[in-house]
Parts: sequence; structure tokens; C-alpha cells
Amino acid sequence: MATHVSLASGTYVFAKAAAVGFPDAETLVLARALGAALLLLLLTGWVIPKPRFDLKEWLRILGFGILLVPLNQYLFLRGLRHTVPSHPALFYALTPLGVMILASGLSKKIPPKRKILGVLIAFVGVYIILRPWEGGETIKELRSGDFWVLAAMFAWVAYTVLAGRTCQNHDPRVVTAWSLILGAIVMTPIGGYSLLTMDYGVIPPAAWAGLAYMIVFTSVTMVLVWNVLLRYLGPVVGGNLYQRPATNYSRTLSSYGWGRLVVH
Repeated sequence: MATHVSLASGTYVFAKAAAVGFPDAETLVLARALGAALLLLLLTGWVIPKPRFDLKEWLRILGFGILLVPLNQYLFLRGLRHTVPSHPALFYALTPLGVMILASGLSKKIPPKRKILGVLIAFVGVYIILRPWEGGETIKELRSGDFWVLAAMFAWVAYTVLAGRTCQNHDPRVVTAWSLILGAIVMTPIGGYSLLTMDYGVIPPAAWAGLAYMIVFTSVTMVLVWNVLLRYLGPVVGGNLYQRPATNYSRTLSSYGWGRLVVH
């Protein structure tokens, strides 16, 4: 859990550098997805077991891949390009609440009143962050990025609930690996042309460092750890344990060197 918290806190800051350094979100998402897919394929057979899914399960894994890459990762990086790292950290802290709402809906059970009150308070906090009563170009740009990140958070909530169930019956490492691999395949027609034709020489070193961080730590290490946690703790408990510390750490990081580099 401590490993996941530490890596999550750095993601918001390092990803910001990549988001503003690459020409568009499609290119960055595909570069990240292909790098992660290659690394996961290299690990398959010794660190990660080989997949043993039937056709129905493969279709489910494909759905997870779409949630993870073309939806969650794309929406997150597109939004992060226009907002500051501390905002996504706060929005993703709503993950346990979103998980609770979706899980309650799927199970057709009404959550306790105190949890419903907690959801309402959390959304009041989001309303304050979005500051709809303020104008100006800077606020409008931040607000636009925040809405994209919120959409990414909803995709992550859906993945957490749905993949959590599958991880109860299958090795979470295999579920993670092939969700990301299939997600990269789906993303290829979307960002392939821009990735092949972009000018690699204009990408700043901080953006390459951010991409490397997201491939090795965010897409591979963190998601592997997250799915293992889902298997043993369940989606709601896992989300509650990690989101608040990650939010605090990322806000601290963004106030130091990397924060000055990429926050604008």
C-alpha cells in the first residue's frame, strides 16, 4: 500500500510535464500504452503468468482495456494539460465515493445515510474547486481541464468496480497486463499517425522523464499493485486507504522543483 501511495503522488506531477511537452494527448497516451504493453509482454511467462481466459472473459478484459487506456488515460492526460497537478489529486480522492455509489447501484442496495452525506459533502468540495462563479481565461482553462479529469475519474471508478470482481477469480497480474495490452491495441488507430509523424526533437527532457515514469511506475507497477489490492481488500477499502495520502503527497511535490517546472 505504501508503495502505491508514493508512486501515485508522483504521477500527477510527472504526468503534467509529459502532458504539456507532447503535442497532444492522443500521442502521449499511445506512447505510454505501447511502452507499458511492451514491458508487460516481456514480464509475461515469468513475473506475470500466461493468460487463461475463455472468449467471454477476453471480451471482458477488452472492456477493461478500453476503460483504462482510451478513456481513463486519455481523459486524464488531456485534462491535466490544462489544469494543475493538485486538482486531479483531489478529484481522484473521490474514487472511494464513486466506487461506493456504483457498487451500491449494481448490488441494488442503498448506502447508509452517513455515507450519502459524505458523498454530498465531497461534491460540494468539487464545486468549490471548479469555482463556477469566477471568470477569466486562466480559470476557464483550469475548469476545462478539471472537467476532463473528472470524466477520467469516473472511468477509473468503473474499472475499479468491474475489474475488482474479475480479480477475485483470476490472477490480478494477468488481468492488469492484458487489460493494458488490449487497451494499447484499441488506442493505436487513434494516436498512431500522430505518434509516427511528430517531431521528436522538440519534446523536452522533462516530458520524456514524465513518459518514462508513467510507463514504468504508473501504468505497470501501480496498476499491478492496485489490482492485487482489489483482490485482497476489495475496491472500496483499497480506495479509502490510499487516496488521501496520495493527495497530500502530490500537493507537496508540486510545490517543489517539479511543481515549479510544470505547473502554469
